Amino acid sequence: MTRRQRFMGERHRWWVVGVMTCASSMVAIDALVVLVALPTIQRSLDVSTVALQWVINAYLLSFACMSPIGGRVGDAFGHERAFRFGTVLFVVASVAAGLAQTDALLIAARAAQGAGAAILRPASQVLIIKEFGRRERGQAMGISSSVATLLYGTAPLIGGVLTTAFSWRAIFFVNPPLGIGALVLARLLLAPEPLRRERVDWTSIPLLIGALVCLVLPLMQARSWGWASPAVLSLLATGAVLMTLLVVRERRRPEPLMHFELFENREFAVAACVISAVRFAFVGFAVFGVVWLQDVVGMSPFEAGLAVLPLTLPTVVFAPLGGRLYDRLGPRVPLGAGMVLCVGALACSAVELHRQHYGWLVPFYCAMGIGMGLCVSPAWITALNNTSMRMRGSAAGMLQTVREVSAALGLAVMGATVAHLQGGRLVRILREDGRIAAGGFDRVERSIGKAVAATQQGSPLPAGIPADLVPALKAVVTGAVSAAFCVGAAVMFVAAAAVALLPGKAEFSESAGGEDDPA
Repeated sequence: MTRRQRFMGERHRWWVVGVMTCASSMVAIDALVVLVALPTIQRSLDVSTVALQWVINAYLLSFACMSPIGGRVGDAFGHERAFRFGTVLFVVASVAAGLAQTDALLIAARAAQGAGAAILRPASQVLIIKEFGRRERGQAMGISSSVATLLYGTAPLIGGVLTTAFSWRAIFFVNPPLGIGALVLARLLLAPEPLRRERVDWTSIPLLIGALVCLVLPLMQARSWGWASPAVLSLLATGAVLMTLLVVRERRRPEPLMHFELFENREFAVAACVISAVRFAFVGFAVFGVVWLQDVVGMSPFEAGLAVLPLTLPTVVFAPLGGRLYDRLGPRVPLGAGMVLCVGALACSAVELHRQHYGWLVPFYCAMGIGMGLCVSPAWITALNNTSMRMRGSAAGMLQTVREVSAALGLAVMGATVAHLQGGRLVRILREDGRIAAGGFDRVERSIGKAVAATQQGSPLPAGIPADLVPALKAVVTGAVSAAFCVGAAVMFVAAAAVALLPGKAEFSESAGGEDDPA
């Protein structure tokens, strides 16, 4: 092979990484870009509060439910075809969302976006894996992950700029140019795969969707319905029954929709545990950190969006390093170091929140970002490297489902912690103070952030809140958020302990390489 041929081969595969990253970036952006535009959407379409929540939930729920199906579609019909179909669906759904004239149409378009993302995301990851040998996959996935993480972290800022400068509809029209560009380049770079015509267990899809909806929906709605409400309890019980039936059915079928036997592999199971724990803790840490910055420190939404950049930018910088460490030392070193940093960041943040100053959070935001950068892409590579090429699409879809369900679970559990502690302590303080009637307690809780901002600006306080009561209200929010961070740290600690089960450098070196490596 000549030097030019080697150069062209090297350049080709990095072009593939670029195209797959471009398409995955649409998914990363859309996960959070809508957040800052919600008030504008509510005024524009006259959306109720419940419907407004579904603008977010429809995307997450569809993504979680469709990810196993998306991975299986790639295994059955070819990952290049699955990538193209998922990208087209995502682009068309984005245009529909941008043109929506009612909340129902917008929610339906967001659900279609989630379905498209669930198909293109695992396909893009498998296509990157196919281009590189085992010793280089970590670096490739690390670079792709860092770009997606950068866009994920800056998505609220992107949404704020587009909404302010143009319209909330502009946040959805960012996707078509990216998607169309990715489709054109993929057509030029990727060789068409032979049609496999493998059977897909379509009859299990309603069982899968029903199980995940019944499990995820009550987690998303538990704060408004109540954890002990009949709706939440009955849905969780139904979801558990349906999931049990699905596992039993899939284990007996020769060509199942979901390969639950993947979890019998130790490396895959530990990697899935790490991915779940990171997603569980990160979403809660970011969301309730932003709540604390606004309700206690008194930042505006835009300022709070800027303030969380130390949480996301270090991930971008250290994700390639995590991939390189994996390539050289195996999974245990980057995963162990990353998880220890994340646990420490969450625990220290919980302790230092009482200072009620943003500056004390910055080093822990950075530590959390570095930790995620070190462990996220090695976890994905560990899981996919220990899966046969025939099932990598299914494995990627399974991991994506676990990841999104963990996000919903993290918000639900950490949110329930905040709601329970904040509500109970607030009621006790207001009853002891006696200046606000019991009927106004809910109004006071919703107005804490406004009260803090009014105190800083010297304006009249809302909801009849006495000025001398504001420090106690800030302490209530701080204590509740601190407890939520402790919950995230506990979950991460369990996953960190599981990393010890992974192979070290010597074991990794002996098993490096494989018959599925590209020539």
